[in-house]
Amino acid sequence: MRLAVTTNRSRPARPAVASRDNGKPPPVACTGARLRRLTRRVTAFYEHRMRESGLKLSQYSLLAQLSETPQSLTALADRMEIDRTTLTRSLQPLLEQNLVGESSGTDARQRLFVLTAGGLRLRTAARKQWRQAQAALEEQLGRDFVANLHTQLEQALSRLKPALPEDN
Repeated sequence: MRLAVTTNRSRPARPAVASRDNGKPPPVACTGARLRRLTRRVTAFYEHRMRESGLKLSQYSLLAQLSETPQSLTALADRMEIDRTTLTRSLQPLLEQNLVGESSGTDARQRLFVLTAGGLRLRTAARKQWRQAQAALEEQLGRDFVANLHTQLEQALSRLKPALPEDN
């Protein structure tokens, strides 16, 4: 006789039972791990629907932040809230494909980035696919759920910012 084993990958949070050590309830499941899992799933959802563009979601997001006006690496990194090393790594394939242009600022050490004509065309085409992906996500999860999720994410971002070193 064969037994069927089922697993529930979505486990509920642990109940708040006081710890013997300090009287405080133990922490709930790891928020960081759950957010990373959600991010991977949401990214796959978008990228599946945007595959015709040939862009990854992170690349589309970067193209969406660029314009025909030169922007410094530092300003772009600050606005996107990512470190300059990660941004440089993300820009590299876009530079190689001539979707983004690079020049020096008034100081030769300053790197400026602009959206090229080809980058603008690709971003415009990809934006249509992104909108369809966004609509599909709202259909799948519910528009009110998505709006509430955005509100909660913005609140979490605002609350965490002061708890981090200034360079974050």
